[in-house]
Amino acid sequence: QVVFVNNIPSLRIASIGGIAVPATPTGTADVTFPASQTTPVSVVFETANVPTGNTITLRVLPAYGNFTEAISPAITGSNSSGTTSVNVTLPQGPSTLQAVTSYTITVALGNILSRFAQNERVEKVELMATLGQTTQTVRLITVSGKQYEVPASILQIAGSNG
Repeated sequence: QVVFVNNIPSLRIASIGGIAVPATPTGTADVTFPASQTTPVSVVFETANVPTGNTITLRVLPAYGNFTEAISPAITGSNSSGTTSVNVTLPQGPSTLQAVTSYTITVALGNILSRFAQNERVEKVELMATLGQTTQTVRLITVSGKQYEVPASILQIAGSNG
């Protein structure tokens, strides 16, 4: 029997400081603030096919200096379409924003995904969206904590359960 996940889970940064992020960001000046921009700014996230109740960690990676992290409140809405936001102070100059969320999956799906994790049952899926990257990183995390990066399409067609 082939198992299909209806839609690939996704996470994206939708807006920063009230400015919409392009649907396909380039990684270069995707969002530019006016000189009068005040901080902190709100970073809004959108999820699809991600369980509500999870949080999102936002990493702000400045071109110069140390990164900072902020954790959002729980994702609200529905599993098929969720949102949350977090307020952060952005440093002067360019920065890369990276959003990460993870969630626990069912044992049955974890067993199916084990073929992509050296036959060890997968316990969690981690989604990572980085502004400027056109593809989303998906990481499978096994019960022993090993991590494997896979194409997001692996989550759509999980394969045969035997």
